Amino acid sequence: MSLEEARNYLFIVCTVLIAAAAAYGMLWLSRHFAGKDSKTRAVRTSLNIAAAGGALCMMHLLGKQTISGFVQPEGSQIVVMGLYALTIAGFLWLFSWTRRLLAEREQLKELAYKDTLTGLMNKNGMEHFWNRCKPGEQLAVFYMDLNRFKSINDSMGHHIGDLLLQAVGGSLQQFSLKNKRHIFRVGGDEFVIIAKRCGRKEAERLAVQIMERVNGHYLLEQHNVYLSVSIGVTLSQGKVDRARLLKEADSAMYSAKQLGKGRYAVYRQGNPVQPVPWLGSSKAN
Repeated sequence: MSLEEARNYLFIVCTVLIAAAAAYGMLWLSRHFAGKDSKTRAVRTSLNIAAAGGALCMMHLLGKQTISGFVQPEGSQIVVMGLYALTIAGFLWLFSWTRRLLAEREQLKELAYKDTLTGLMNKNGMEHFWNRCKPGEQLAVFYMDLNRFKSINDSMGHHIGDLLLQAVGGSLQQFSLKNKRHIFRVGGDEFVIIAKRCGRKEAERLAVQIMERVNGHYLLEQHNVYLSVSIGVTLSQGKVDRARLLKEADSAMYSAKQLGKGRYAVYRQGNPVQPVPWLGSSKAN
């Protein structure tokens, strides 16, 4: 046997061994990481893609070397061409599989982080925001509650209540700005707006703008519903403490609600300031 023939045989054996090792590794990962938490499954998927991609690349290179000018052993040409074709098919399968996984991941992320009724982000989405937030970020946190929502829900039915929440969610959507303002529905009729790089004056202007947009009459099927909101505002003081910020904004919101509907209050130095009434006119929706 010539040196070239021995080399080609070695390439074929190495290609088969690489394919077998990759298949075993992917099977082992799938078996030992099955049923784990989402982060572990994401790591498993990434390792599987890396293993399959690496193996296919090596098989591709070996197959290319085997059929690019070397004298092939008798009867090995069909085997080599078959393995080489398998690597090409494997690349196509890997590409398709990766695209499907990414699409499923985006779909699951949307289901996990979005409120299905309003289209806004939910509590999980807010937790995701806090986890990615910089420790020294300048934030303004708004806690908003719909006044008399329980009474509307009880007297007109949950269907009308859901329509009202959808209308409010649509109104709030216009205040969302990518990488600057984030809006969440955190309870039945409670919403949180978090604005980055937002000082007190801008926060107060935004609170007034929200009330101007949300307060007013809503025509929901045969019902004409008037809605007002109460808003509590707080500002981060050099350090982002999610629990403190939400507690302060919630406290300011209740202060605004107790002293009159359709107001906002800004939390400052441990006590909310005097709630500020909304002076806008009613607006039909």
